[in-house]
Amino acid sequence: MRRSEICAVCAIITAVMICASSCSGSDKPQETSDTKKTAVTASAQAPKNIITGFIDLSDDDDTAPVTEAETEDASEPAEESASGITDDSPALPETAAPETETVTETTTAVTEETTVQTSAETTAQTTAETTAGTTAETTAAASSGSYDPSFFANDYFIGDSIYTGLTGYGYFPDSQVFAKVGLNPQSARTSELKGMTAVSKAQGLQPARIYIMLGSNGLAYMGNANMANNMKLLVEDLKAVCPDSTVCVVSIPPVTKAHNDAGQETMDMVNDYNSRLKTMSSEAGVTYLDLCSQLLNEDGYFSKTYAEADGLHFLGAAYKRMLSFFQSSVS
Repeated sequence: MRRSEICAVCAIITAVMICASSCSGSDKPQETSDTKKTAVTASAQAPKNIITGFIDLSDDDDTAPVTEAETEDASEPAEESASGITDDSPALPETAAPETETVTETTTAVTEETTVQTSAETTAQTTAETTAGTTAETTAAASSGSYDPSFFANDYFIGDSIYTGLTGYGYFPDSQVFAKVGLNPQSARTSELKGMTAVSKAQGLQPARIYIMLGSNGLAYMGNANMANNMKLLVEDLKAVCPDSTVCVVSIPPVTKAHNDAGQETMDMVNDYNSRLKTMSSEAGVTYLDLCSQLLNEDGYFSKTYAEADGLHFLGAAYKRMLSFFQSSVS
């Protein structure tokens, strides 16, 4: 580079600095007019070669001109330095991806465990509710008269007009039932049906169980103590001929309030007689079945659900309830 050119550059730089200072209103001393003229003269004398807006300060054979693109590239490191991130800056540590994955996996595991636990609790609760519902339905079915007819296949029934419904409604064949209208504990020992007494028929059958229900016909005139004593004699006769049979003494059924108020057979009579039967059964070593309590309403009388219009005999529902009660009591 020639000396004259160097001087021109220096003059230009000085002029620029003086101009900047003057425009900013700084406190530096103002240059004289002679100085400004010198700077302008030097600037005018400097050769110019305008390439992309820059002054060419080099010889044609020395250095390649500085282009605008190169100037932009050169400014990039400065901008990056200003932001604090350069190519030479140390690399930032990687984000904690593994830790995030671990937390995610843990959360997933907890969620799955909670889901399994909730599912198990729901299943357990559903099972418990289903079991409870099934039990309630079974109990309700038994209360409404559910029973298994095959359970009574080898059983035998002795009774009065109420028991005639066992064959009349088709629950059992005649071979399993000894029942007559007006039969009572005393006449049952001697009365015959088709050439057989209740005891002789039992002897031929050798049943698994014998159910005796007698006494409703004698309440009004035989006296409870007398009937209970005759019942004891009948039980002894049956035990003698059927030693392997289970003898069951069944309480007589209740009466409705209307029947009770008529005064011929009352609930006081029924309760007293049944109490005597229970005591007798215990003394004789046989089973006592309290059917009466199964047929009562909330007022302590024969429920209309089970009672015939006369307030003494059975509707069809009463037979089913009776057989259901028998089965649940002796099985």
